[in-house]
Amino acid sequence: MDFMTCIWDVLDVTYVVIRVRDFPENGVSLEQLIPIIQEIRESSKGMIITVDLSHVGFVGIDRFKMIMKICQEVIEYTKDDNLLQKIEFENAGFIFRTLYKPISLAIPKYFRDIVVFL
Repeated sequence: MDFMTCIWDVLDVTYVVIRVRDFPENGVSLEQLIPIIQEIRESSKGMIITVDLSHVGFVGIDRFKMIMKICQEVIEYTKDDNLLQKIEFENAGFIFRTLYKPISLAIPKYFRDIVVFL
């Protein structure tokens, strides 16, 4: 998948970097990500997702919403084995931080607890 890179760390943590500007306009389903998650599950003790919001303007707002949805689905899918440790949002400007505030009220606490803005 062109919008995502997986980096395996020596500490058995996999870093998944999602580039919003390259994220498909029609989104991605959890079913498409399950093989990647299974590979990570077999070779790592943890996973950290970093969402890179650099070079994304107003056009990226819809993609940001889709990424939030898929992140929530990944959390649900991996919550029994605690694979997903953190979701980091990198290069998030004022607009995206402002958008996240009302969205965060509608998402479960365990989701809010692992989200970090860098």
